[in-house]
Amino acid sequence: MLERVTSNLTRPAVLAALKEYDQLGQRAFLKKYGYKPARTYRLWHDNKPYDSKAIAGAAFGYLPGNPAPLRFNEFSGGLIYVVPILTHLGFSFDPPENYEVKAKNPLWTREQVILALDLYQKHGGRDPGATHPDVLEISALLRQMATEAGLATYRNPSGVIMKMMNFRSLDPVFTSRGGKGLDGASKLDEAVWAEFEGKPLDLAIAAEAVRAGVANTMTKDALDDVRSYSAKEGKVSYRLHRTLERDAKVVALRKRSALKAHGKLECEGCGFDFAATYGPRGHGFIEAHHTNPIHAMVEGNETTLDDLALVCSNCHRIIHKSKPWLSIAQLKAMIGGPFAKNGFGRGGS
Repeated sequence: MLERVTSNLTRPAVLAALKEYDQLGQRAFLKKYGYKPARTYRLWHDNKPYDSKAIAGAAFGYLPGNPAPLRFNEFSGGLIYVVPILTHLGFSFDPPENYEVKAKNPLWTREQVILALDLYQKHGGRDPGATHPDVLEISALLRQMATEAGLATYRNPSGVIMKMMNFRSLDPVFTSRGGKGLDGASKLDEAVWAEFEGKPLDLAIAAEAVRAGVANTMTKDALDDVRSYSAKEGKVSYRLHRTLERDAKVVALRKRSALKAHGKLECEGCGFDFAATYGPRGHGFIEAHHTNPIHAMVEGNETTLDDLALVCSNCHRIIHKSKPWLSIAQLKAMIGGPFAKNGFGRGGS
């Protein structure tokens, strides 16, 4: 049985889907296959634009044996599952030379610069390459943040790399060795750099808050597209829970509150500090435990900062290992009691 993945597409199958698109027209074609118009990546063929994800899904039905077309929820579009496949088959995502771009890419916003700077810090000022999953994810997220996301070059992976390299001109670690970086650092870049210089945890939490704010305005499909870039297999389905699930903005505020009070993020059970152990990769990372269980909440309940405890992954798993769940006080008593000889209670996790 043919595996239902876009990598099995062939050029003849795609051409057949393009022909059907032309015959039916965009609206009827999208309605037939259950897709929405492309927000970002449009396939160009014979000087005409096409909705790339819909074309890929429909083309699967034109493969030998006439399998059922791929449904919209069977794969994510964009730079992982559509663009490279169709490009490999000889199709283009670049508008023709005579295509008139009606608007220029708008200036970067403070929130966008924060995300780029956070990425720069996570990679230690190095260029991870335009195909790195982290870069692809940020590019997709930035596109979703903008009403101009239909622009062909808006915050593409190369643009994200350029913004990252702009920070080199502001980074004393880089300039002290004679490096200059790119010359495009803006006043906003300088201001954001100055705001977070020497404060990697603050930066990580600020970036998390930006992500959470953007996610809360996204449709489920848009969120899936963005989050899929960080999943190697791409088959993990992420969902935005708007009612009784965790509010990521509250989690970010809880982390910010702990950082302001203690200067670090450490587990409230065992004292483990991810940043101290893992360096920049651990900046801003710690899990949030709901002391008021979500399953006990009713519609209308709101999560407050006091409802969240910050814990390491091990402690979080132990809390939830069996019911009734442990309270933070019970967890600390367990760690500081007869089991401390196993290494707990000394900041280990």
